[in-house]
Amino acid sequence: MKQVISMMLCFCLVFPAPLFAQEAPAEPVEKPKVVEVKAGDSIPFDGVLLNPAAAAQMLANQKFLEAECKLKIDFEISKLQAQHDLLYNNLQLNLSSTEKKYSAILDIKDEEIERINKIALESSGDYSHWWAAGGFLLGAAVALGIFFAAAEAGN
Repeated sequence: MKQVISMMLCFCLVFPAPLFAQEAPAEPVEKPKVVEVKAGDSIPFDGVLLNPAAAAQMLANQKFLEAECKLKIDFEISKLQAQHDLLYNNLQLNLSSTEKKYSAILDIKDEEIERINKIALESSGDYSHWWAAGGFLLGAAVALGIFFAAAEAGN
């Protein structure tokens, strides 16, 4: 059985099917024709006479015109949807980055407030030694000033 199948495959490879194909006979292609007819031309009404090629072309055009219109509409809808999605995603990204930025700013502000509160609570607020030193220096300056003024007055 394997030998028969292998022989058939070899034959198909050596002599492919398109090798035995025949060309279609060359028939003249009939061009679509439209003729206007009048009521007196041995027909009961006025109208238009179509040959089979013209009738087939009209039917095919009508059939594919609807499909073409649907394709154009679908393309425009998908293009608008893509633009809408792009704008929406850009706005979402912008909103997200803005939220992160303001969140970081608030965190920095809170940390700075905590740091300043620690500094304010750690300092004692008792400046009595500075007041005493300032009073001593001011008193010494006043005393020296009075001494020099009295010395000048005595001269």
